[in-house]
Amino acid sequence: MRRLAPVVLAAVAGCAPALPEPDAPGAVVLRERCNGCHRVFAPGTMTREMWAVQLERMHALFAQRGLRWLTPEEERALRAYLDRWAGTS
Repeated sequence: MRRLAPVVLAAVAGCAPALPEPDAPGAVVLRERCNGCHRVFAPGTMTREMWAVQLERMHALFAQRGLRWLTPEEERALRAYLDRWAGTS
């Protein structure tokens, strides 16, 4: 079992996308807040417009479920990060 631990950890680590500028405030929000409910999607997987729709969708879902949404600062950082690194098509 001990010999399998490094292999399992490497496999799990390989499943998460590598985020550009991983220490940027928006990347931190993405990892810490979004990853709490679902896997983290790399910013380049969607366009700016698609991210805007997804964030509005998630905001509505949080409200519907009575969950705490992002602070204004977190939301600004996340939107700026996703805008910067969004895909083009």
